[in-house]
Amino acid sequence: MHVPNSHRWRPKLAAGLMLTLATFTGLAQAVEFDERVRAPAMKDTVELRSQAQSLSTRYAEVRAAAPEQIITDPALAREQFDLTWKLKRALDQQRPLGDLTAVGIVSHTNGSIEVDSSAYPQWLRYDERLASLLTEGNLDLISQNLANRGFRDSDIAALRSYLATHDLGRAVAQRALPVALSFHKLVMKYDRLKRPVDEALLLSYVYQQAKLRSDSTREWAAGLLAALDAQRARILIEHISEFNTRTYWTPTDQSAALADTLAMIRRPDFEQQATTEAQGGAR
Repeated sequence: MHVPNSHRWRPKLAAGLMLTLATFTGLAQAVEFDERVRAPAMKDTVELRSQAQSLSTRYAEVRAAAPEQIITDPALAREQFDLTWKLKRALDQQRPLGDLTAVGIVSHTNGSIEVDSSAYPQWLRYDERLASLLTEGNLDLISQNLANRGFRDSDIAALRSYLATHDLGRAVAQRALPVALSFHKLVMKYDRLKRPVDEALLLSYVYQQAKLRSDSTREWAAGLLAALDAQRARILIEHISEFNTRTYWTPTDQSAALADTLAMIRRPDFEQQATTEAQGGAR
């Protein structure tokens, strides 16, 4: 298995910054709903366990060689997103998960699962943690901690500048808007033809929207790291990786959630509401 060399992350970080700048300046090409895409699903627990173990190995290698690539490598992020999606959908469908303790997952009798994402970081989204931790309001609280680890005043200023000029909520809303509007038109077409909108199609819409949000968050985090030098970027990654994190996921009523989504899509004011939210940077 290929292990990234420590010098290999720099081009990827630069590429991440270019993509992020394109997204935030409106130059990224709008992506509409793709009816051909189907949401991934777990084949069986053997496959899920194998994929989780493989991703865990890759994460360990990347963290040792170039930890920034956990955020800046889009292929790694895509693999992580799809794996987590499969697990959550299997949980919603109440499919037997078997023994997944070897990959950091403990099943409980109430149907929920406990995920140890500290020991098994393949279940932890570093970019999402950065987005939740590094806000303009929180930066004052953690700046001293970062300074103790080696951040200079100029580095804190760079973080402030990035946060002030890169609105993640607006980027996500604007990027998701073309998918929402195009799916709305498709549903209206199906309704005119009296064709049913089945769960597979609705699940595809939810998946594509979630994937866009995931991509936007990763690109935002990659751009934030690119605003720092290599040493400070690594300090930041190390800082967020030190939190002890256990996550509890409970099954949801997938059919009911999809029915609610369809009802919202069919609202006569859906296009207006979606556009207004995107313009306002709704989160």
